[in-house]
Amino acid sequence: MKNEQNKGYLMVLAAGTLWGTIGLFATILNNLGMEPFPLAFYRLLFASILLIPVMLVQGKGLSLFRISKSGLISCFLVGLVSQAIYNLCYMNAIEQGGMATASVLLYTAPVFVAIMSRVFFKEPLTKNVIIAIFVNICGCVLTVTGGNFTEVNLSVFGIVMGVAAGFTYGTLPVLSRLGADDEDPYTSSFYGLAFGAVALFFMVRPWRPEVTGITDYRMVLALIGFGIIPSALAYIIYFGGLGKIKETSIVPILASVETVAASIIGLIVFHQMLSPVKILGIALVFGSIVIMNLGKSTASEQTAD
Repeated sequence: MKNEQNKGYLMVLAAGTLWGTIGLFATILNNLGMEPFPLAFYRLLFASILLIPVMLVQGKGLSLFRISKSGLISCFLVGLVSQAIYNLCYMNAIEQGGMATASVLLYTAPVFVAIMSRVFFKEPLTKNVIIAIFVNICGCVLTVTGGNFTEVNLSVFGIVMGVAAGFTYGTLPVLSRLGADDEDPYTSSFYGLAFGAVALFFMVRPWRPEVTGITDYRMVLALIGFGIIPSALAYIIYFGGLGKIKETSIVPILASVETVAASIIGLIVFHQMLSPVKILGIALVFGSIVIMNLGKSTASEQTAD
C-alpha cells in the first residue's frame, strides 16, 4: 500500500514536471501570433482529439470511452471549473495585474485544497500540513518572481481574479475525488479535457473574426506538442497518480514542482538567470514536499505503535 502511494507521489511529481513546459509552448505560440484565450482553448481541443487514437490502440476497443455517472459528473466539473473557468480567471488576472501578480496569487491553491480537503474529506489539518503549505507558497513565489516584487500590480479586479484562479486551480484534485480518480486515467483525462474544450469554445468563441486562429503549419506542430506533453500525457500520469494517493492536500504541493521545471527550462532554453533567490525558492518547494512527507511518516509510526 505504501509503495503504491509512493508511486502515486512520483507520478504527480512527473505530471507537475510536464506542466512546467506550458510556458515554453505558450511562448512559442505567442511568438507565432496566437493570443492567450484561443491558446487555452486549442490546447484542450488538440489534447482531447489526440487522445482518441491513443485510446483506440490500447487493445481495449471502446471500453476506455465508457465512464460511470459519478465519473462523468466529476470530469464535467473538472473540465468546467478546473480547466475552463480557471483559464478565464488566470488570463484576466494576467491582463489586469500582470504576470507576476497572477502567478503569486495562483499559488494560494494549496491553501484552498487543504481547506476543501478538511471540509469535504475530513482530512486532518496538521501542523506539518500548515507548515508545508506556508513553505511551499513562499518557495513558489520566490521561484516565480526571483524576489523582485516591483512588477506586482495591485488592482482590486486583478487580485479577485488571481485568487479565483488559485481557487479554481485548487479544485482539480478535489473535484477529481468525486469519481474521476476511480476511472481509467485515459478515460478521466479525455473527458476532463474534452469538457474543458467545449466550455472554453463558448467562452472564447473562436469563430469571431477578431480571435486569432491557426494561421500556419508551425502553429499546428506547436499545438500538437502542447496538446501531448503538458496536456494529454501530463493528465494521464496525474490521474493515475491521484488514484494512489490518500491525502488530497499533498497533491498541489507535489504538483508545484511545475515552477521548478519552468525555471530550469527558462534557464536552458531562454537563458534566463537563475538568481540565488530563485534557487532558494526551488529549495523551499522541495523542502515543503519533505516536510509533508515527514508528517506522513510520523503519523504512520504513531499508528503502528
